[in-house]
Amino acid sequence: MVSEALNDALPQCGIRADSEDDQLAILTELIAQTLCDRNPRFREALDRGGHQQVTRLIEDVLRRGRPLPDKVRAIMLRTDTDIHLVASALGDCLVSAPDEAPGLLIPAQLADGKSGRARLKGVLRHRAAVVGHAVPAHEAAASVRSASRLLDLASPHDGPEAGVVFVDDHLSSLLLLQDESLSRTLIARHLSPLAGLTPERCERLEATLLAWLGGMGAPEVAKALSIHPQTVRYRMRQLEKLFGARLRDPRTRFEIEMALRSRQLMAGARRRRAAATRRPRAVGKPRKALPRP
Repeated sequence: MVSEALNDALPQCGIRADSEDDQLAILTELIAQTLCDRNPRFREALDRGGHQQVTRLIEDVLRRGRPLPDKVRAIMLRTDTDIHLVASALGDCLVSAPDEAPGLLIPAQLADGKSGRARLKGVLRHRAAVVGHAVPAHEAAASVRSASRLLDLASPHDGPEAGVVFVDDHLSSLLLLQDESLSRTLIARHLSPLAGLTPERCERLEATLLAWLGGMGAPEVAKALSIHPQTVRYRMRQLEKLFGARLRDPRTRFEIEMALRSRQLMAGARRRRAAATRRPRAVGKPRKALPRP
């Protein structure tokens, strides 16, 4: 099959080769050259010593006739420590270039189901990592963007407290954080009644209002916030005085909830970025090669 494909492709390029190995080598170089022409960074990666690895990968694809996956996912990492060991443990994947944000591109099915997630969590153990949503291969950049954005909300460092987070579990949060300028406008528009309160009182009322907007009654809100139901009722009376009729309009209630969640998410992102900046980078011991699960 490969021989037939090569015999069809090479004459169209004005190239003749006698053996299949010669044909394969020529076509591999043509593909590599095309990739270099389209992406200067790809050429830089080859010049830094990746030529043999890339040509071997291209030859492997041509020999086996293995198609590209229909859908892919990005995995974005906090650091590039031992990233090639991670790639080796996962198998089929692409690794980011040295001057890019550390990450991988994997076939989407590797993260499907409980077993797929469990395998990824095992390979990425003790790493701050985010697995993006599944997209067609030509839309891989969208998975990279969403995973990178969620990484701002994940653990700020590798280590025992770090873990794998999946974009599929945080779609609404990412939608709220997609445009922080719009989120700040939404917050200013709908949370202005809380502007004159002390930070402590504002925080208490926001937590109560968010739980109430989520459909909870006073007993459920009290249980969620570890307070007395009577305290919940007292706070709700305060909130009704501050917001008035706005709490009785379904659309406004929805937008108030969006504003509260946006403020919560943005504050969390700021805290994690600050923590990542403050903590000095530790020099860890070299890691052992990861076994294939």
